[in-house]
Amino acid sequence: MPKDELALDPREVAVLARERLFAGVPDEDVKLALAICQRYGLDPLLRHVVLIPGGKNGRHAVYITRDGLLHVAHASGKAWSLEVGEPERRQNPYTGKEDIYLKGRLRVVDERGREQVFEGGVWFSEYAGKGGAWATYPAAMHQKALEASLLRRAFDVALPPLEEAGEAPPPAPLSPERARALSAAFHALGLKGELAREVACRAVEREVATLKDLTPLEAEELQAYLGALEEASGRGGLPKERVKERLEGWLARHGRGLPQPHELFQEPASEEEA
Repeated sequence: MPKDELALDPREVAVLARERLFAGVPDEDVKLALAICQRYGLDPLLRHVVLIPGGKNGRHAVYITRDGLLHVAHASGKAWSLEVGEPERRQNPYTGKEDIYLKGRLRVVDERGREQVFEGGVWFSEYAGKGGAWATYPAAMHQKALEASLLRRAFDVALPPLEEAGEAPPPAPLSPERARALSAAFHALGLKGELAREVACRAVEREVATLKDLTPLEAEELQAYLGALEEASGRGGLPKERVKERLEGWLARHGRGLPQPHELFQEPASEEEA
């Protein structure tokens, strides 16, 4: 299929995001997220923005992700570079307790060759969550928080980054509608039982017993991943049985994480597929 035929117009992107990523979210919150995407040239299908539940009257807060900020930076047309130092263990003057400080520097050069330098640092205790990726990958999350802070300042993004959200409000329970939609996404790929649970655990980087243990945001991101996997399998003409086999093989060879959808179609074909 020609590349142009795969292109979606903004209205189609909005509808797809509404159905696949923001299901169950109030219309006003979805409209706000899409308006912000339009303002900054972001793509909701690539998870450049997320909606986090927990606000008053069931409302959702809109956050931009580090990937969204990187997109803004790359689309700016400016030359830029980001340097991150080594973490330093020192006393936090605000708490009086030992903490870990990470500092960095972002240089931006405009079209006239003028350079601006943005420096800053973040204390680990100010951003660290009480579980999830912060517990499993603390160093990576600390760096993401620093990068998000610098990128936001350098490229004038008013929307708060997800990594700067600090202590997020307690997540709402997973709705039955979201749970059913997620189960359907697994079923569409032929994934069930222990394999489906392992995919969920790797996606959220923690142990979960059932889909009901996921937060709404985790379920939303996992459903988006499964949707991308299904779409890629359709483009590659791979039956769901083969998707399952290749996914099992990838998981067996890698101790953590999940493959990017296109990776499964770069795997060498088995003798049965050949």
